[in-house]
Amino acid sequence: MYLALCLYGIALLLQALASLISLMLFRHSATIYRWAWLYLSIGLTLMLGRRIVPILNVLETSHFSLVDASLSVPISGFLLIGVLGLKKLLVRADDAQLLMENLARHDPLTNCLSRTEILYRISEEINRSLRNKHAFSLLEIDIDHFKFVNDRYGHLVGDVVLKNLVAFYQKGLRDIDILGRVGGEEFLVILPATNESDALEITERLRKALQDHVVARVNHDPIKITTSSGISIFNPEQELDLIHKDLANKYFQQADLAMYQAKQLGRNQSFIWKDY
Repeated sequence: MYLALCLYGIALLLQALASLISLMLFRHSATIYRWAWLYLSIGLTLMLGRRIVPILNVLETSHFSLVDASLSVPISGFLLIGVLGLKKLLVRADDAQLLMENLARHDPLTNCLSRTEILYRISEEINRSLRNKHAFSLLEIDIDHFKFVNDRYGHLVGDVVLKNLVAFYQKGLRDIDILGRVGGEEFLVILPATNESDALEITERLRKALQDHVVARVNHDPIKITTSSGISIFNPEQELDLIHKDLANKYFQQADLAMYQAKQLGRNQSFIWKDY
């Protein structure tokens, strides 16, 4: 009798662990998996009765089946192993999804925001600007003669230059500013709550500091670069169009055109878009 009680007790413990794990996964899993874990945890919890009833029968009547008691342990054990396997699979799926989301949001080389993400952030900033009625600025940055760097030193050195340029700007920008890569050597910065004069001051400060900054070294040969910058200003008082995606593209294009104007004027300078 004691052996049967021991076997039923082990089976009950294993079953309870499986039920508890499934319930925890229901609480912490993504919505897409939540209903499946809920039904599994309910089913496993109801099956606990199949482990409690034989124990009560043995205690009340002293009648038991050693075969049934012996089978209850591997059945509950296999259920626990199955739940643990599903938990491991779910963790891997969540990790893979997190990795994919991170890759979609960030540029894999420089680790600043990707083109898609920075454009999405512009739309968010437009929403915020329309609510609080504060202007914000977009700054597009392009490395002058970057092809020369790649041709002379190779693309691996060019990659180092890009990564160090991002590190330079991330250190020099404010905590509220947002940096993303929109092309090969082109970057876009969102400057929240920043008017025209402040945007120009920030841009010029960074541009002048960069031209004296060593972004890479090859055989002790320092590599320095310059940039051309274009600025566009979003003024919520002048925009009644609430199609934010179109507005994001509009001001991105304005910053882009301003940047090309800076290049045409001789490079290594900043230009503010003016809608004449």
